Amino acid sequence: MAKITQPMIDSIIELVGGKANIALAGNCMTRLRLTLNNNDLVQADQLKRITGVMGVVESDEQLQIILGPGKAQTAAEMMNQCLSQISDNPDQASLQSQGDNSDLKDIASDQKKQMKAKQTSSIQQFLSKFATIFTPLIPGFIAAGMLLGVATVLEQIYITEQAHPNLILVDLVNYFKVFGKGLFSFLSILIGYNAQKAFGGSGVNGAIIASLFVLGYNPDATSGIYSGMSDFFGHTIDPRGNIIGVLIAAIVGAKVERFIRKYMPDDLDMILTSSLTLLFMGAVTFVVIMPLGGYLFQGMSWLFLHLNGNPIGSAILAGVFLISVMFGIHQGFVPVYFALMETQGFNSLFPILAMAGGGQVGAAAALYVKAHKDSLLRVQIKGSIIPGILGIGEPLIYGVTLPRVKPFVTACIGGAAGGFFIGLVSYLGLPVGLNTVFGPSGIVSLPLMTSNSGIFPAMMVYGAGLLISYGVGFVVTYFFGTKNVDLS
Repeated sequence: MAKITQPMIDSIIELVGGKANIALAGNCMTRLRLTLNNNDLVQADQLKRITGVMGVVESDEQLQIILGPGKAQTAAEMMNQCLSQISDNPDQASLQSQGDNSDLKDIASDQKKQMKAKQTSSIQQFLSKFATIFTPLIPGFIAAGMLLGVATVLEQIYITEQAHPNLILVDLVNYFKVFGKGLFSFLSILIGYNAQKAFGGSGVNGAIIASLFVLGYNPDATSGIYSGMSDFFGHTIDPRGNIIGVLIAAIVGAKVERFIRKYMPDDLDMILTSSLTLLFMGAVTFVVIMPLGGYLFQGMSWLFLHLNGNPIGSAILAGVFLISVMFGIHQGFVPVYFALMETQGFNSLFPILAMAGGGQVGAAAALYVKAHKDSLLRVQIKGSIIPGILGIGEPLIYGVTLPRVKPFVTACIGGAAGGFFIGLVSYLGLPVGLNTVFGPSGIVSLPLMTSNSGIFPAMMVYGAGLLISYGVGFVVTYFFGTKNVDLS
C-alpha cells in the first residue's frame, strides 16, 4: 500500500480547493477528516484516483478521505503542517485565496439544502465526534484485550486444571490482567476528558465531571475513594449510567462552558468559567443526568441484548453495519459496547458486526474469480483482501464492492448470514463476545473472544461465523452480484 508522501498531500489539498478552502484537518483511525469552507470545490473523482486513497465519503459538514490505519494520522499531521505555512508568504497566500477561494463566503451562504439532507448531516456530524472521543483510546483497548486474552488462555490451560499451578505463571497471568483492570477502572475519566473537548469544552472539566461517576458516596464502603459526601442536599446520589451518563454530562458540560465563556469578561475567564461550569454541572449530574443515564443505560442494554440474543436481530445488525461504515457513523455503536460490557462482562455486539467484514471478503473473492486475469480489479483485490481478512475492511468497501453496488449488497447478505449464525448460537445458550470494549475484527479477534463457557468455545463460534460470512458472501456474489458489473 502507498505511503503518505508530501506530493500526495499536495495533490489532496489542490483537489479539495486549495489551502484556503480547508477550515480544519483532523483524523480518525483510518480517515483524513476535512472541514471545508465550500464543498463545491472538491474534485471527488480525481481524489479517488490518487494512489493510496481508498475512498471518499462526502457530507455537508465533512469530507472524509479513507487512507487506512496509521496513515490517516500521518496525513493529518502533514496537512496541518502545510496549512500552518499558509501565512508564511502573505502575498502568495492572498493570491491563492483570490484564485481558489473567490467569494467562498458568498458561495457558501447561497448553498441551499433540503431539510432532510440537513438533518442527515447533523446526525453524521454529531456521531462523527465519537471518533474524536474513542479513536485515541482504541490502541489501549486492543492492547488490554490482547493481554487479557493471552492471560485467559494460560489460565485455562496451565492453572485452572492444575492442583498445584506454577506460582510464577500465576503471577504472570495476574500481571497481564492488571492493565485491563486499570483501563476500565478509570476509563470514565479518559472519556469525559475527550468528550468535553470534542464538543468544544475544556477537557479537564470533562474529566472532573466524569470523576463524579467514579467516586464513592457510601462512607462505610471498603473499596474505592470516598467522595466525602453521602448525599446532595438530601438527594440520594446514585452514580448510575456509567459511560452513557458520562457522555451526556460531558456534552452538556461543554455547551454550558461555552455559554458561560460567551458572557464572561476575558480577565475573569480563567478564574470563573470553569468554576461556574463545574458547580452547575455537578448539581445537574447528581440530580438529573445520573438517574437519566441509568435508565438509558438499562434500556440500551435491554434492547441490544435482545437483538444479540436472537438470530433475526443479529442478522439485521450485521447486514446493515457496512452501511453505517459507508456513512462514517459506525462510531455511534461504541456507547452500546460499554453498556454490554457492563451488563454481560463482554461485548457481544462486536463479533456480530464483525461478520460484515467477512461478507466483504467473500464477495471480493467471488469478484476475483469472475474477473479477467489481467484486470485492474484483480490487482485491487490482491492489495485489499489480506487487510480485509485481518479486519481492515475499508479498502474492500471503497475500492472494490461499493463502486460496483451489487457486490456491496451481496457482501451485506454474507455478513447477515454470519450474524444470523452468531445470534442463533446465542439463542441456543452460548452468547460470545469480545473481552474488551473495542478491538480488531477479522481473524485477529480470535484470541480476544470469550464467553461464560470459556474462550475456546467462543473462538470456535466466532471462527465458524467468519467462515459462513466468507462462504455466503462468495456464493451470493458469484451467482447474483456480478451480472452487468464492471469486472475490468
